[in-house]
Order: sequence, then C-alpha cells, then structure tokens
Amino acid sequence: MTRSASVTVRRLTVDDGPAILQMWGELRDIGGRIERMIPDPDAAGLCQRIAEIDANPNCRALVAVLDGEVVGMVLLTDSVYAPLLEPRAAHAHYLHVRDGFRRRGVGKALLAATVSYAEEVGAEHVVTSVLPQLRDTQRFYARLGFVPVVVRRSVPVPVLRRRLMPAGGTSVTEHLVARRRTLRRVRAAVARVSD
Repeated sequence: MTRSASVTVRRLTVDDGPAILQMWGELRDIGGRIERMIPDPDAAGLCQRIAEIDANPNCRALVAVLDGEVVGMVLLTDSVYAPLLEPRAAHAHYLHVRDGFRRRGVGKALLAATVSYAEEVGAEHVVTSVLPQLRDTQRFYARLGFVPVVVRRSVPVPVLRRRLMPAGGTSVTEHLVARRRTLRRVRAAVARVSD
C-alpha cells in the first residue's frame, strides 16, 4: 500500500480552470432537479467569476490539491448567519471533491481551511447547504457536528406565478383587464340610459 501525499489547500487561480470546470460539471450531474438552475460550464465566464471572487473581500475560493492534482473546491463567503440575526457565519458553498478522490481527507482539509477562514473573519458558525439526495454527504457533515437548521426550498419564478393564479385560471393582470372592460361597459350603458 502506497501512501499518498497530504492534501494542501490554496486559493483558486485561473490556471485551475479545467479542474473547476470538471467539478462544476460533476455538480450539475448530481444536482438532480436543480441541475437546470446551475449554468453550463463556460471557460470565459469562469475566468470572470474567479476575478470577481478574488476582488471581493467577503469571498474566498479555495481548491484542494492531492499529488499535484486539483481534486476539490469550496467557495467561502462571510456574512451574517441569516437575515435579522447578528452573529456572523462563514458560508461554505459548492464544497465538492472529485469522483475517485473521496475518503482521502480532501473534504476535511477543505473544511479545516473553512474553519481558518471563519476565525480570520470573526465568524461564530460555519454554514453549508447539501442536496437532500446526497446521503453520504449528509452523514459526512453530521459526523463533524453539522445539524439541520432550515429546509431551503426553491421554485422557478414562472412556476410560482402560475401557481399563484386565482382558481379560475386567469392571472391577476387578466383579472384586472376584465374588470376594467366590465366597468367601461357599465359606464357606457349608464351614459346611454341618461341621454
């Protein structure tokens, strides 16, 4: 049995683009229902996003490197725990380890870097989101002390708009237009009667 080199975590650079695009594609594949919300990987867009993240003092993008290969990533943000709550939190977004490199300490190394970031920015908590179908990932976080706080739900705007329509199937706008037409007819009828 050969022992692999230890995992190192460092800031993401533009040179990491191909590995990030591969991991972004893996995230889309495991996303299930929400994969439509995750944009297609795009090299030019990725370079722009990396530059924006690097320029934002409240963000940090990190990659995990094992045996000279980028095998994991996490995007960290610093903000309040939740709106209207004062404690600060480090939010770990898109923590992902590439297929074939799991169970080798990569996820823990990324979370250790997250803890360092949280201490650096004065955050009291680390918060992350996990897709419900990822049972192994749920167990990984639970073993490290993460507990469910809320269930976050999402819906595309057009779907919600359709579901909010009145029972008759007309939208609020259509209902308002119909009422105005009726009012015009009533006014016209009253005007004819009074002439």
